[in-house]
Amino acid sequence: MRLALLLVLFAPKQDLNDKSYEKLRDQIAPSKEEVAWLAIPWHVSLWDAVIEAQKQEKPVLLYAMNGHPLACT
Repeated sequence: MRLALLLVLFAPKQDLNDKSYEKLRDQIAPSKEEVAWLAIPWHVSLWDAVIEAQKQEKPVLLYAMNGHPLACT
């Protein structure tokens, strides 16, 4: 986040118009590869995931952590 702030502060200034907006939007927007994980049918409940995994005979990936996901504790 600090790097993004520095990039914004020291980036060359440019006028925002229809053409520059589209270019900036395309630079910032995530690519299809970066959001591919959204297509995975995640479950919030471990039990629901276990039931579905048993039906499909597949394993369950359990992601657990302690603290803030961005280490801002």
